[in-house]
Amino acid sequence: MKLENIGAIKQFTLPDDWQERRSGAALGVRWERIFQPAGAHNVEINISYRGVPLDEASRKVFSYVLKQGEKNDFDLEEVLALRTVMGMATTGDNQYTNTNPLDSLEGPNFELTALAVRTVAGRLVLRVEGKFKNNRVYSGMFYQAGSEGKMVEEFFLQATTRDEFEHYKPTFNDALDSIVWR
Repeated sequence: MKLENIGAIKQFTLPDDWQERRSGAALGVRWERIFQPAGAHNVEINISYRGVPLDEASRKVFSYVLKQGEKNDFDLEEVLALRTVMGMATTGDNQYTNTNPLDSLEGPNFELTALAVRTVAGRLVLRVEGKFKNNRVYSGMFYQAGSEGKMVEEFFLQATTRDEFEHYKPTFNDALDSIVWR
């Protein structure tokens, strides 16, 4: 199935047995598109925009990190500075940005296991992997959208079990490989 004109993405493909799930009404300029494989309601590929542009400091940090090119190693200051880009209440609330005990109520919502800058279809993106407090397994990317780089969109796979996640991760990687940017 070819999907077209979703945010900064001109097109990408998913297998024909995937279908779009209605995500409800958009709030303001916030939007998301959710796709699921037939019969696997605990798995989703989601493409979204939070509806709020990055503040100037976060935009500069994100641009700077991406301009450095592909990399695997981030120092603590960089991870802290990328918190807004990754989402203050989602992947940005991790063991590096929130030092409360993992199992406490105030603890991080996300356990960050991998952070890297990678090239996807010719564009540098921030790749993030890990697991949420509710055990949802996650692999995603954040990329600049819009002409000034103030908008950040997210494209991710998540599943409620590691087995489902591993089963659908090749499909997710194929979707990333098929991206054509606007």
